[in-house]
Amino acid sequence: MAKVLLVTGHSYQDYSVANKEIVKQLTEAIPGVEVDNLAELYPDFKIDIQAEQQKLLQADIVIVQSPLFWYSMSALTMRWWEETFAHGWAYGSTGTALKGKKIIFGITAGAPTEIYQGGNLGITDQDILNRFKVSAVFCNMEYLGGVFTGGLLNAGSGHLSEAATRAVQEHVDKIVKLIR
Repeated sequence: MAKVLLVTGHSYQDYSVANKEIVKQLTEAIPGVEVDNLAELYPDFKIDIQAEQQKLLQADIVIVQSPLFWYSMSALTMRWWEETFAHGWAYGSTGTALKGKKIIFGITAGAPTEIYQGGNLGITDQDILNRFKVSAVFCNMEYLGGVFTGGLLNAGSGHLSEAATRAVQEHVDKIVKLIR
């Protein structure tokens, strides 16, 4: 069985509803998954690069699950990527540490998916996922796919609506399907 590392780093973890539920369900659906919760490990944004690189080396498949902030990953998740995926280690003429590792991106957004699919914001959901794909491929990783789910804005109730609950389950199912 493949060793799976699930990396998540919600900037507002205490208020997260959908992403918390996605991580919970992925943990239940993927036997032996290791959860790397950056918000818990590095609330000060001081990434232990060597520890994170070791986790990546031990994984066969990496899932990066993040809410969409300013058309990118959350700040902490992006910082993790920027620091951990270092030149000479993850890319460059000697950067082959991640060669052949598989990667999946799970991205959630508050605005409905249809707004992104229609390009009404000047960028589509696929444009956003392609940014991450290009970065992974640049590091010689095998991109298994991405899952983009909108309509998951937490309006402060602390609970998922029926529609959001279905969307979360579909998000999880799509990621699990990409692994298999």
